[in-house]
Amino acid sequence: MTSWKVRQATAKAPQPDDQPVIQDVSEPVFRSQLIKKLKRGWVSLSNLSTKFNATPVSLREAIDHLEVSGYNVVWNGPRVHISKQMKPGGKGYKDASPLINKWRKFGVIGDTHIGSTKERLDVLEQAYDHFAKEGITDVYHAGNMVDGESNLNRFELKVHGVTDQTLYLLDVYPQRSGITTHFITGECHEGWWGKASGLDWGRYMIGEARSFGREDFNYLGFLEADVEFKMPGGKSNYMRLFHPGGGSSYAYSYQIQKIIESFTGGEKPGMLLCGHFHKSNYFKCRNVACISVGCMQDQTTFMRKKRLAAHVGYWVVEIQQDINGAIRRIRPEETSFYDHDYHVKLIR
Repeated sequence: MTSWKVRQATAKAPQPDDQPVIQDVSEPVFRSQLIKKLKRGWVSLSNLSTKFNATPVSLREAIDHLEVSGYNVVWNGPRVHISKQMKPGGKGYKDASPLINKWRKFGVIGDTHIGSTKERLDVLEQAYDHFAKEGITDVYHAGNMVDGESNLNRFELKVHGVTDQTLYLLDVYPQRSGITTHFITGECHEGWWGKASGLDWGRYMIGEARSFGREDFNYLGFLEADVEFKMPGGKSNYMRLFHPGGGSSYAYSYQIQKIIESFTGGEKPGMLLCGHFHKSNYFKCRNVACISVGCMQDQTTFMRKKRLAAHVGYWVVEIQQDINGAIRRIRPEETSFYDHDYHVKLIR
């Protein structure tokens, strides 16, 4: 008679027909489970291989695919996780705007909040018509390209979810021959997806854009990015795009003045394009030429509750540099708009 221990050992021994099936990591269900596991914290490939019954090679391919898709994948030796903390600062992009009589001209916009019921696509279309007419090749967007989704804006959205908002953006965002839109992302709105799931929306959006054949977007980075204005003689200066946090103050320029005051002396940009505040303004502080870029979204319920005005419009900016690369002359031109009904009446 066979003992209980022998029977248990026999029952647990793997049989040829009972060998575990290697997991197909391309399945959507697996992708969802893998994302959840990586979001919980650091884990090794060997641990993942055991948990998901998949080969380390296939797991590495799956994780690489997540990174390409926009997830903020961070490696530390053999360990990996999806971080919800985005690394600020973008690549040092070199502006390619043509120098016409030594003047450099480009477009400036921000806070378009596409997907919101308060979006101003009419302003966005007119802005790009204007840019095309002016011969502009580079447009700089200071963040919050889409409205994102949270409890703050859920009931003022036309489109819900990261995929649908991104596809909606690609469907409605103006495309003009020869114009590239260089953009950063903010910690709020599109940044809410990063806080929730570790998704870098800017990289995700670029991937979707390329799949639809749109090559007119260039992602500069999260929160801030520097753009170099290089002169033919080799000298240069740079402009910083920045999407800060915090609310507006009693004076439109105050918050941005404090930002500029915080810059280290030898690291100040020659120019600052500041989004987030939905205020339109131009001023100089510590020899930094600053444009508060305004927005392309009418006042929302949240803004009304906080007694915040929305300055709708865009900018065409011309700059001239001296032989040392310093920005010496600036022509900031603002085009202002008002509430949507006002412009509908004008058309009638």
